[in-house]
Amino acid sequence: MRMIQSILLPVDFHQASGSVTRTAARVAAVFGSHLTLLHVLEPTLISPSEMQYARERATERMRELIEVMALDKIVMDESAIVVGSSVHQIVRKAEEMDAGLVIMGTGERSRFDRPPGPTTQGVLQHASQPVLAVRPGEPEAHFARILCPVDQSPVSLRGLRNAIQLARAFHGRLVVLSVAPEASPPLMADGPWLAGMLRDHEPSWREEFDRFLKEIDFGNVSWQSEVRVGLAHEQIVAAARDHRADVIVMGSTGRSGLARLLMGSVTRRVVKQLPCSLLTVKSEDLVEGLSEGDIKAIKLLLAEGQEMLAAGCNAEAAGKFRQVLLQNAFSIPALEGLAAAYMKLGRSEEANRYRYRAEVIHNS
Repeated sequence: MRMIQSILLPVDFHQASGSVTRTAARVAAVFGSHLTLLHVLEPTLISPSEMQYARERATERMRELIEVMALDKIVMDESAIVVGSSVHQIVRKAEEMDAGLVIMGTGERSRFDRPPGPTTQGVLQHASQPVLAVRPGEPEAHFARILCPVDQSPVSLRGLRNAIQLARAFHGRLVVLSVAPEASPPLMADGPWLAGMLRDHEPSWREEFDRFLKEIDFGNVSWQSEVRVGLAHEQIVAAARDHRADVIVMGSTGRSGLARLLMGSVTRRVVKQLPCSLLTVKSEDLVEGLSEGDIKAIKLLLAEGQEMLAAGCNAEAAGKFRQVLLQNAFSIPALEGLAAAYMKLGRSEEANRYRYRAEVIHNS
């Protein structure tokens, strides 16, 4: 069972980064993740004294940010200030710490949709970890409306699995979109055969989409499907606007045959017109689903934990609840049980952190 144990949050201390930081805090609270903060100083033609001043100023701002995030009971693994190329340093740090997720801003807020800055685009392209690019504006991302474009490929299936888990974690509504390309008549083609081919193109795409969806276990997630016709990136952006999506979840390569590229052509084009936040998933899942065996084991562990808690075996009860959270980081009974056990053990700080996490998930 893979969960988001660690999140890398690159910070630049600009005004628009506040919503990104609050989103990272919310995601960390829901998944019980630890945060690592990273600030990159770009090497420039300035004097050593000016670089030293920039480092000291960044250190001061980092300290202030850590104090603010501590109020939200977010566990901080480390903070770092490094010098170098922003994209290279962020990708390198994500690999080094085996980050479960990288969260970045897309740039300053504007009333016009515009692409993320070059650093975010570079990380989206080169990082092997899932990357969440957050549009500034809202106080924090609630992920109430999630759009997941699919092309019935294994890569888009990975994106859909992650969209389902995100919707489950944040109690969001999911729209699964498939864009049928407009049928182009072959050269030198004419007559009834051509008319039949064009007439049957969209229905056959819809049938394939329906077969694809029948293999998916959505569980208790609220969802709907939609088919549009046209250029994939244009229809994805239009659907995100029409549904007022909070986030688009995409596998980053697909049917185009460009698997050798780190970010597929459709994803690159969507990024350039990004109307909301974007989560890209590449070689591995953000989170994994639960099997029937997992669910049975969780129920048994919860029952044993509650019995031990009632009997005053608080340390043993905490162990049972921790085992549940290793399999399902969203289990509110396990979080509340662990909070109760830690409170009885006199570990009030940890108890408050788990109680807060249960409240965040409940209210999401």
